[in-house]
Amino acid sequence: METTSEGLLTPITEALAKENFNISLIFPTRVKPPEYELYFFRVARRYPLHMTYDSELKSIEPGETLGPNFVGTAGLGEGKDVFEIWEERPFTIYHFGIGIRPGEIWLYRSIPADVMQSGWAIELPPRMGDKRDYVPGHLSPYDNPTVMTETIVYHKLSFHVGLRNDSGRVIRPSLRFLGAGYELIPIAAREIIDKMIRGQIPCRFLTIGGLRFFTYNLPDEWKPYAVSLTQAEVERLLR
Repeated sequence: METTSEGLLTPITEALAKENFNISLIFPTRVKPPEYELYFFRVARRYPLHMTYDSELKSIEPGETLGPNFVGTAGLGEGKDVFEIWEERPFTIYHFGIGIRPGEIWLYRSIPADVMQSGWAIELPPRMGDKRDYVPGHLSPYDNPTVMTETIVYHKLSFHVGLRNDSGRVIRPSLRFLGAGYELIPIAAREIIDKMIRGQIPCRFLTIGGLRFFTYNLPDEWKPYAVSLTQAEVERLLR
């Protein structure tokens, strides 16, 4: 697996990790100066993750929104949260994309639930219905979800979605969640981790959520494996 990111329109099925591949999850700890906390894992096992969300979604009037809320067994915000990982599986994560139908439906994601994520570095936080921070259906189609909607979920991380109808007609949208569940083995050896950061050992680095700063909760079982990445640490590794 390459250390560089896939293109945003790459099918999510081409961005998934295989068994015996390395991944690193990246969390922000400070914005200025930037500091991050990383966790490194080996994928021990994986299995396809696939769910369609059709009749579970309500119709949306032109220009109106639905959500944001959790993806429930009985509908958006209804029933049991499908993506709530059992506490007995702290080293299981979900890695998936979201296919959207039709193309006039806009998708918004909140990760964690109270933080609508964004790639913009502006003071005004994103809101449902904004003409930014959304993914239109034609950029991540129902039958072929792309990296535009790439999402990681683990135990203690909440995930909500919201939708907007950008057409002039009433639409009952559909979503397809496609990816894989991974069982992970944590990596603790610092000499191996340093080589991954330098790019000497292949590793797929994955941003959690978007670029907005957020306070995150982690499984207690992960905490001994935290790796701090600061400016000084980057410079040390590049020598």
